[in-house]
Amino acid sequence: MFKKTRIALTLSAGMAALLISTGVLADENLLGYTVGAETLPKGASEAYLWMTHHGNKRRGSYNMQAIRAEYEYGFTDRLTGAIYFNGYRHDYDCGDTGCAGPEDDGEIFGSRNQFKFSGVSLEMKKMVLSPYKDDLGVALYGEVTYDSIDSITGEKGQGWEVESKVIFQKPYLDGQLQWLTNIELEAESWKPNDGGGTEYAMAPRLRSGVSYRFAPKWFIGFEGWVDAEILKPAEASWEFDHWDLFAGPSLHYGDKRWWATLTFAPQLAGSDESRDNSTGRHLADHERYEVRLKIGYNF
Repeated sequence: MFKKTRIALTLSAGMAALLISTGVLADENLLGYTVGAETLPKGASEAYLWMTHHGNKRRGSYNMQAIRAEYEYGFTDRLTGAIYFNGYRHDYDCGDTGCAGPEDDGEIFGSRNQFKFSGVSLEMKKMVLSPYKDDLGVALYGEVTYDSIDSITGEKGQGWEVESKVIFQKPYLDGQLQWLTNIELEAESWKPNDGGGTEYAMAPRLRSGVSYRFAPKWFIGFEGWVDAEILKPAEASWEFDHWDLFAGPSLHYGDKRWWATLTFAPQLAGSDESRDNSTGRHLADHERYEVRLKIGYNF
């Protein structure tokens, strides 16, 4: 009995030492967009604040900030749930020509300067394999969102989004280097309040990135993603809408109770909506660049 207890204590101490040496808390976001497979321990809680700045379209002046406040709870050591409160701040002046699309057939008109609470998201995450116990971490993720504000224009409406992910996480060099990959699929609907039918969209996405601990508590990373969208306009058939590619660096700091991640991601390529979807940059649904700051606190 004493020998078994000593072995258990040794294993526990070894796991604690591993977590300390990596400088990573459970479910800590090393990258701004690509998430890891770990979940919170049973009974643990975490609060997040997300702030994502979307800057510049094809013409005019366009800025939007997406803000999310999240509370996450560990139901078991492998299952967490979360609730988000979402809002958007729009500050743009697109005039009569529109900030996107061809000049003779523009998109996103007029001007707006406002912040509006938009809706609520519910999330569940299940860790199937642990990145430290099973060598390769695998998790399943699902999220449902209700939105009352169009994220691009700020106009009012009724929208639903369902997002699913398969998450992979592989540690290297005793956890000093982390490789993360997410395979995602989004399905959404949107019905504007000012009239018109319901629009539907489907968007597959692949994200991947690495994060390297270069000093105690500090990680530097790089991540990118590519996605595509097929669209069903109201009273029309399904059609291809666009694709886009983003990539950029991340900087992460993780302390005992809190962490922060800053990511800059410019759009590198996409289907140019102003030139019959030839390769360029897609600036109708997306912007020239995004900057995301995430702050988390464990308690």
